[in-house]
Amino acid sequence: MRYLAASLLLLLAACVQPSAFGPQVRAVPMDDLRAAAPSGRLSGVAQPVAYRVEMTVDPREAAFAGHVGIDVNLQTSAPGIWMHGADLDVSSVTVTAGGETRPASWTEVDPTGVVWVGFPNRVHAGGITLTIDYTAAFDANLAGLFRVEEKGEAYALAKSESIQARRFLPSFDEPGFKAPFDFTLIVPEDMLAIGNTPVASRVPDKPGFDRVTFLRTRPLSTYLLSVAVGNFEKVPAGTIPVNALRDWPVPLTGYARAGKGEELDAILSITPAIVEFFEEALEQPYPYEKLDIIAAPQWPSGATELAAAITYRESRILANETSGALFLRSMKGVHAHELSHMWFGDLVTPPWWDDLWLKEGIASWAEPAVLSVLEPDGGYDIQAVADAVAAMRLDSLSSARAVAQPITENADIRNAYDAITYNKGQAVLGMVDAWFGPDQFRPALGKYIAEYADGAADSEEFFRAIGRTTGNPDIGQSLKTFVTQNGVPLLETDLQCTSIGAKVVLEQSRYRPLGSDADPNRHWIVPVCVSWREGDASGRSCTLLKARRQVMPLEGATCPDAYHPNANGTGYYRFNLAGDGWDKLIAVLPGLSAAEALTAIDSAEADFDAGEMDAATLRRVLAAGAQHDDAAVAAAVLGIYADLMEQLDDAAGLRADAEAASARLRAQMMDQGGDPELEASLAEFDATILKQEAARTDLSAKMDTWLTDPEADGNLSSDLYASGLLVLLDQGGQAAYDRVLTAYDEIDNPAFGQSVARALGSVTDPDQAARTRGLIASAALGPRETYTMALLQMKTPETREAMWAYLEENFPAFLKAIPAQWKRRTPRLASYFCDTEGLDALNALFAEYGDLAEGHARELSLAREQIHLCMARKAATEADLEAAFAAP
Repeated sequence: MRYLAASLLLLLAACVQPSAFGPQVRAVPMDDLRAAAPSGRLSGVAQPVAYRVEMTVDPREAAFAGHVGIDVNLQTSAPGIWMHGADLDVSSVTVTAGGETRPASWTEVDPTGVVWVGFPNRVHAGGITLTIDYTAAFDANLAGLFRVEEKGEAYALAKSESIQARRFLPSFDEPGFKAPFDFTLIVPEDMLAIGNTPVASRVPDKPGFDRVTFLRTRPLSTYLLSVAVGNFEKVPAGTIPVNALRDWPVPLTGYARAGKGEELDAILSITPAIVEFFEEALEQPYPYEKLDIIAAPQWPSGATELAAAITYRESRILANETSGALFLRSMKGVHAHELSHMWFGDLVTPPWWDDLWLKEGIASWAEPAVLSVLEPDGGYDIQAVADAVAAMRLDSLSSARAVAQPITENADIRNAYDAITYNKGQAVLGMVDAWFGPDQFRPALGKYIAEYADGAADSEEFFRAIGRTTGNPDIGQSLKTFVTQNGVPLLETDLQCTSIGAKVVLEQSRYRPLGSDADPNRHWIVPVCVSWREGDASGRSCTLLKARRQVMPLEGATCPDAYHPNANGTGYYRFNLAGDGWDKLIAVLPGLSAAEALTAIDSAEADFDAGEMDAATLRRVLAAGAQHDDAAVAAAVLGIYADLMEQLDDAAGLRADAEAASARLRAQMMDQGGDPELEASLAEFDATILKQEAARTDLSAKMDTWLTDPEADGNLSSDLYASGLLVLLDQGGQAAYDRVLTAYDEIDNPAFGQSVARALGSVTDPDQAARTRGLIASAALGPRETYTMALLQMKTPETREAMWAYLEENFPAFLKAIPAQWKRRTPRLASYFCDTEGLDALNALFAEYGDLAEGHARELSLAREQIHLCMARKAATEADLEAAFAAP
């Protein structure tokens, strides 16, 4: 019997599951937590598997409440885990493991929202569930879940990217941690709720509120989460129909604040064609069950690719009968960009922020790729070249980021959202696409999407996938040299003619402007194409420049009359021409393709800034560019003239050149029957740069008419709101300032409201500028507008000193008034200084207040370098410029 009893006890013991909880652990002191807290990427010991979220969101209140359950895979036994949450008032945390639930602790350790969840006992590896109850205040600076009021209505919106989801949801707030979400929102019964998926049910909850349950999402990163609650006007736009790649129709819906729904018609109408283009080009279906286009009353960026619920700042997409051609171009571009994110970023996600280019660079490249097909005469390919030129200006700085710059700290993440990631990423992808051909590159992108769908992939995986799919490893290797190092390649070129034909000697180094301390010894694998002209003949030769110095034969050429080292302008590099190369290129510049003309002008300006070209030659390049028939080329020249006129106030030759260029463009425009984009650019240039009295009178009168009756037929284009307001302010004194502020309050037009901030930020009259500083102090026009006005006052020479004095006295308050994610940008306010006094003032300001502007270090380095380079350029070139442009 005793043997039987013992056997039964052993059997019962074997049936009892061991506890998932191990030995008790002691609480970790705060100092130890601070020392151990990850400053950037989490370790991956804890990985989210699924989220169940319930939030009560009432935009009429000051705070919201949430409850979240997170299923987590614990890779090893642990006394606690690191995760994310910022400024959350957590009332309860429990951990469930092995069917047993125990209380846990919640400690926000780092200001960037790094949290330690401490377990009462060490928890063994395996599946656990965290359950957290919390409340939080709506953010006041357009970060996380924020609340705004517009025309008497309150709205709540979630700005989750980049690491803002932690401000409204305890989570593993990294892009590589993808998991499905079950979302329920409890909202006022008369308000709409928008999420990432269709609504599964909406039923009454507590009095005055409804419970809105959404379908489960595909695996998503937290930065893609959408929460929008308010009195939105819903605009059903039918469905994107079934096609060969997708067997379900996609419901398309727009949302705008009350009374603005019809202004979504333009963006909704172009959406199906863009989606279908991406589906066909990638051979991959649109990945989500619906597509919502949301116009947010306020939004810190232009747009954010929240999965299946793309959210835009309303001033970027709401269009009416006065919306100008430049506005519509911008709207189409940002829309194509965001739609491409449904594949690049949402479906396949970078695991960490140093690979941000894999979504933003690709999406920027996708803009001209799709729009050039849908609107072949729209000039989007030329805009891509102009964007590349803009990127090269920033990339010329020794302190510029690499496209795939390692990011080790949360505070540095937002610095990746710059022209390097977007425009340089676009340019190098466009270069590779042009070199290897869309028939190779684009299907390879589609196969990459298919391989990593619902997951994450980093740069190395991307390079390998593209090389593997195309069978050409040079694609990935060339991309890698441009993506992993900063700087712009400079190709020194020398045409040599021999008895057996012509050749070009190519030698690469890093481009360096005057005063730069960048190391010139940099090496890329550069796709190079050279175009040439010889009599009536022309041709193009290409090579992959792998060595520092390489010789390229020009097939079919004997001794060209002229050559261009960046055929079709698709290469991301600058060039210099040996001997009389520039003289010959200038002679044919007006007849080059628009892309080649743009890159020639940029390389000439860059050569001048590097001390390799004199001002007289630069003047001839600009004059030749002004003769080009493409408006984009001539407009680029006008932009350079505008910059030079700020430096050379009394240069008669410069004014004569600028006036001649403007007059020629205007005559050309009239001959061709008009060009709305060019017309707006010329009106602004003539009135605000040349300050021609007739142009100012005309623009001021049109602005006056518009303010009197914004609904009148044939009214002012929105492209001219800002310049029209500025001229009106210049002419009208304080009465005009009062009138503009009254109009801002009374006219419900987002594009106009944005233009008011630009105009008030650009005033030069001392009394008006003082009032603008008052608006900055009160943040009366909004967080974004506050920063914009301060930046423009710093850009304007007449108001710079007073604006900087204000910032020195009020910097902490200014930081609180602008969007939270823009604090890191504030050093660029000083980038317009060009003397040691300004540099010293910048250093002093951030020595005192730098701790308040998290993540500012990179922008501070850029601003310092820009000031240094400006001083070097001024010292070396000012006299040469004055002499070259003195006489008409």
